[in-house]
Amino acid sequence: MSEVIVWACSICAAAAVCLVCEMLMPKSKISVAVKFALGVFMVGVIILPLGGVITSLADELGSVSPDNISSISAEISLEEDAAKLAKDNITELVWEQLGEIGIEAEKIEIVTDSDKLSDINGIESVIYISNRDRGKVLTIKNQIKDSLGLDCRIVVIGEGENG
Repeated sequence: MSEVIVWACSICAAAAVCLVCEMLMPKSKISVAVKFALGVFMVGVIILPLGGVITSLADELGSVSPDNISSISAEISLEEDAAKLAKDNITELVWEQLGEIGIEAEKIEIVTDSDKLSDINGIESVIYISNRDRGKVLTIKNQIKDSLGLDCRIVVIGEGENG
């Protein structure tokens, strides 16, 4: 997979070089020929390394055996179970914190930016409250942030989002 990264970086570098060349080029009749040459250069930078990238990807895909697939699927299943358990535990902690300040949430969801819960910064709690608790939005956000370190989004049921 590192070949793909190298290929993408080389395309970015070539694009930057072409951009600088076009910016420095005077406006004359030769500019058309130079732009054509830069276009051919960019096409070459994109197409030539593709053969090596495709070969390396085919080698990586060919090395996957049925035994590897079953062990990978078992690992994915364990990660999904662990993620669900972690979300359930975080949800329970949020319920407890809301109970401490006398808020009865309608529903709590834990949203992550990935399936892995290894980074607390990627976790956000979404708390659905009734309209009667609308005035306590800042209290709820502060309680969850101070006690659990979680970002919090409050949704007032029937009123749309409020935070």
